[in-house]
Amino acid sequence: MRAFAFAVLGCLTFVASPLLAQDDNGGGEIIVTGMRNSLSRNVTSIEAQPPVIGLKRLADSAVRTIEIVSDSREEEMRKREVQAMLLDAIDRAKRDGFSLVTGQFELVEVTRANWQDQFPALAGKADSASDDEDDEGDKAQPAFEDDGRTATVHLKVKTKLVGSIGSAQQKINGFVKSVPATGRSQIQQKGELALTIINPEQYRDEIYRRIAAGSQHAVTFYGPEYGLEVTGLDKGIAWKQVSNTEVFLYIPYAFTVRK
Repeated sequence: MRAFAFAVLGCLTFVASPLLAQDDNGGGEIIVTGMRNSLSRNVTSIEAQPPVIGLKRLADSAVRTIEIVSDSREEEMRKREVQAMLLDAIDRAKRDGFSLVTGQFELVEVTRANWQDQFPALAGKADSASDDEDDEGDKAQPAFEDDGRTATVHLKVKTKLVGSIGSAQQKINGFVKSVPATGRSQIQQKGELALTIINPEQYRDEIYRRIAAGSQHAVTFYGPEYGLEVTGLDKGIAWKQVSNTEVFLYIPYAFTVRK
């Protein structure tokens, strides 16, 4: 039997932890920070090239990390100032079509109803130190922290991606400037814009169709005595940013033409 094996491009290699299915398998809004997999967030991945066949689409939103900080002398004053600015930002975001969100990987919207749960240390519910780990297995950054000199709230502002990435940044700049300071508090933008996708698993059937069409087309270059074997379709949806505004979603599949 002769077989022509097509390379498994874009297959994720996992270190230490196995690929495990999760209950929330990519159903929420996900930050695209490189190659990830919708069925497992508690793994360390080594980036590889994605396969040729997949789905390229416009990202759903753009997000920018922000910090609300105060360096007032008294600790309680610092807390009051960043809390007041946070609540004002929540109200303005809702009014102006933005969202304030938290999360390293899957985003959670911050609202008047849940802000104390998202920032328990700021609300006086817990210490600011945290032993939780993020999705990469590293110690997660506290949502709120006070080092004795500066109080800092870590979160993100999200806007729907319509048009260019520059337009999204301009809108976020305008929102940040619109939030008035309280005392010595201020908002600082950090890092670069990131893209998000909503529920990557919703694109599984479309990716299946594209893999089927591509593999069936490939086998037509051989004789009628050749057949096709496709593997890897049970793997999770993976994704990668491929331009300023687009993401590429794929399954790390492989197919083999056999005689």
